[in-house]
Amino acid sequence: MKIDTASHLTDQQPTTLALPGDECKVIQIEPEDSIEMVLMTLRLQSEPVILVLPEQSQAFSDPAHFVQAHQVCAPEKVSFVIPRNRMGALARYAHQEGFFFASSLEKAAQSLHSREEGSEETSGESNVVAPSVAPTRAPLLPGPDMQEDQEAQTFYGQEEEAAPTAWMTQPVSPLPQQPPLAHARKQPAKRRITLIATAAALLVIAGAVLLPALFSAQPGLMAAMNSAPATAVTTVGQIAFTSSGQLDPSSSKGLNDTITVNLHDLSTPAAGQSFYGWLMPDQGDDTTTPLLLGKLTVIQGKAQLTYVHPDHEDLLATYSGFEVAEQPSNPLPKTPPFDTQALRYEGFIPNIPTPGDEQQYSLLDHMRHLLAKDPTLQEIGLQGGLDIWLYRNSEKILEWSGAARDDSGPGAADSIHRQMIRVLEYLDGVAYVYNSGDLPSGSPLLVDPTVGRIGLLEVNQTQLLKAYLTHVDVHLQGLIDAPGHTQAQQQLAARIDQALKLDTSLFQKVRQDAVKLVRMNAAQLKSNEASSLLNDMVTKATSAYTGQFDPTTGGNIDGIVWIHNELQGIATITVTTPKASN
Repeated sequence: MKIDTASHLTDQQPTTLALPGDECKVIQIEPEDSIEMVLMTLRLQSEPVILVLPEQSQAFSDPAHFVQAHQVCAPEKVSFVIPRNRMGALARYAHQEGFFFASSLEKAAQSLHSREEGSEETSGESNVVAPSVAPTRAPLLPGPDMQEDQEAQTFYGQEEEAAPTAWMTQPVSPLPQQPPLAHARKQPAKRRITLIATAAALLVIAGAVLLPALFSAQPGLMAAMNSAPATAVTTVGQIAFTSSGQLDPSSSKGLNDTITVNLHDLSTPAAGQSFYGWLMPDQGDDTTTPLLLGKLTVIQGKAQLTYVHPDHEDLLATYSGFEVAEQPSNPLPKTPPFDTQALRYEGFIPNIPTPGDEQQYSLLDHMRHLLAKDPTLQEIGLQGGLDIWLYRNSEKILEWSGAARDDSGPGAADSIHRQMIRVLEYLDGVAYVYNSGDLPSGSPLLVDPTVGRIGLLEVNQTQLLKAYLTHVDVHLQGLIDAPGHTQAQQQLAARIDQALKLDTSLFQKVRQDAVKLVRMNAAQLKSNEASSLLNDMVTKATSAYTGQFDPTTGGNIDGIVWIHNELQGIATITVTTPKASN
């Protein structure tokens, strides 16, 4: 973190900056700076502050950071300089807390100076600065922040040609440039150095004395800094990610490409207004555009909506939030509203790291690894989550087992032998089957090396690539432990976990039969023993894949097909009324 004074910056840029005297501080945030250290620094400032954010940073990467900043300093005393590539989401977060923002230091300085000029009151022979109190959710003031930053205008649909709104037409006091600029130029270099050294010394002393107290002796204070005031919220329904079934093995298209919205106990939009459902990107994602799902028709407080992505893109891989906003019925909106007062309902998949988890996985991480995208699969060139590849490869085990049993032609022995090699390459995984001892020496590779690289079963407990059945189970257990899961998600994960254990046992028996058969010669493969093994293989593979008949439901349960269908049920977002903001 670097701290400088206004006078130092105006010396560097004498023709453009008109900063509010030499009492303004400019704090340059570094990528590695923590939000706690930044908040501590803000607490120590009595003069206006310009916070300059880098293109990437830990601090102010989350909307909660702006809430915390609002709690430790007055928003009208702070301006943010946000890089253009981060303007989208961060501008929204800053505005929600009443902070000013701009894409350049010059514009941020002008906004601070304009506010100081507007708050000056004359008392006797001296000028007394009376800071105005910014509202908690202040409308964005006119000036450089929105009228000159095209990126912010475009992101929130405020085109330059659009008619100005009421707040845009308010008179704006011109910015006097010469007096403060001339004053700034007269500041001696020695004074600048002294100010910087003093600020640095204060930071060191404050860090040594106050931080331990904040983090240990006053947990209540840190809790207040890390969260907005909690208020009761009401659940009004949920949205669910489902798959259309138009799958492409070479991509993740067709997975999680459908959104179903079911809401109840809704209010009624005002005349000329409608409710619109928006799928929102991850918090902190400044590049993904919110996706309009459509207009919600409210009938007796209820609304339903189904959206299918036209290109069948995997929506769970990119989006994790949902909003219902009240916006003009016509024309169709292109972006969610900038003003959070128009937000009516919201929900998101929690992305809080699980305490004690070395990988720091959250509920969102576990859900995506299972259903949308898994880093291990991506590294070897497979698209989609663990579930779809467990489903596809299990189906091949049943297919090859049945083909071996039903082959009775002249070349049956050779065909059975080759099918057993394929089965074992998929069960053990190409990465481990040749070291497992399951295949005879010199056995050929008969499956796609990429698709078959990971097996369904663990060959040994130390293997680096987890088998599908094991890997799915790991994320189910992680989902159960992750903060923010619902009771329904927890119960479903526990139920699927039981089915996984049953199917693992069945596939182990398939493997045992395949190992015996692959070692038989042509004569032995024509024996009754071989026929019995083949029948047992098909029976076990069928039970593992299709499951067992359940008289209660009238369908099959506990098989891989059942797991594949039920697992989709964890991909939901609970929708509630928005939490009250401070």
